[in-house]
Amino acid sequence: SSSSVSHTLARRAAMGKKGKKGTGRPDVDKFMATCDFFALKEALKWIEVFPCVLADELKEEDAVNIGRLCSSLSELAAWVDTDESKDYRFKFHHPYLYPTPNYFPCGYKSEVIFIARATFEPRCVERSIVARCPLVGVTERKPLHHFNGKDYGFEDELIEKSKEFLAHVEKFAVKMTTPIEPAVDSLFADGLASFRRSLLENFRAFDKGWREYEEFYMRCWHRIHTQVFEPIHSLVTTEKELRAAEKDHDIALKQELEVQFMRHLVTLLDIMFPETAKVPKLPNTIPLAEAAVFYQTKCSEDWCTLAKHVIKDFMELRLLFGEVETKRLRPEFLHNDDLVRILKHFHVSVVDAREALDFAATLPEILYTKTDKWMTREQLEPEVREILATLHSTPLPPVNAS
Repeated sequence: SSSSVSHTLARRAAMGKKGKKGTGRPDVDKFMATCDFFALKEALKWIEVFPCVLADELKEEDAVNIGRLCSSLSELAAWVDTDESKDYRFKFHHPYLYPTPNYFPCGYKSEVIFIARATFEPRCVERSIVARCPLVGVTERKPLHHFNGKDYGFEDELIEKSKEFLAHVEKFAVKMTTPIEPAVDSLFADGLASFRRSLLENFRAFDKGWREYEEFYMRCWHRIHTQVFEPIHSLVTTEKELRAAEKDHDIALKQELEVQFMRHLVTLLDIMFPETAKVPKLPNTIPLAEAAVFYQTKCSEDWCTLAKHVIKDFMELRLLFGEVETKRLRPEFLHNDDLVRILKHFHVSVVDAREALDFAATLPEILYTKTDKWMTREQLEPEVREILATLHSTPLPPVNAS
């Protein structure tokens, strides 16, 4: 990373200073042996190749230069002590969105610049750059706010604010050379403290404009992600209610929530795999699968096995949605390997077990005939996790979202 490079340069510089005459000012000599001094020199270097982010077409090479400049500016902001709290990055990062946000956010993220430009001119930002930004889910020839076959609109105000923000960044990049270049060339002849104060004044205005824009666009993205993750939220909420009903031994409510969970699963299946919409699905699939296992003396062994597969895959889905807030999901649902795999397996299991489920529907409802050993998450989770550990001992590689 740029930070580690700066630290390495600083250490080498400190070693190189040995035996050489300093400036005669201890504070300056000490500062010139730190990574903060080299962050100044790095900032000057990358400002020289900083593109016109408001007008130029941004390519991979520009992404590298912008990233390194942002890294240097982040270090300098910490040195002059102007890096105000950016907790809005955590506050407006959707609770289901991958990756998990930094709990103590700071510095300047280059992705803010890329997304700001792509907000009003997506074709002027190389697709691979924007695709790496965690907020978005870009697909071929689609805008950055396209998810799961649907477009989501931005507020018109965001476009204007994005243009103003990029102009603000460009102005600061040009203005930064005024205090830094002569100070570095003269080895801080006017005093290090005086230089730091002048740099602080410039950073305060820059940091304020950056925070105002980033918080606004984080709010906009949070609104979009709330809509995108609505099918996931329904499943997460129902799973919590289902777990509570099981703990209360409220079997009637348990079965109602299983039916509700199944309806939400069908909605998600139809979004992710539209071809499955043609296949009829029983809303009471799970109670019927449990009934097929309960009436095993009346069902064939094959039917019982198929019903158990339905229950196992259903429980695996419950585990997944029960852990979404810690493991997170990408907004483009097809870019989540585990979700895709489990949903496909569940769909196949339900289709294969249809004959067994239809037969179970002709038998007395187990709500009135079964008295104990209900198939709850608490009862089945250890066994399911053991099965999963055996089947997936080697982690699946992540899907390339680009």
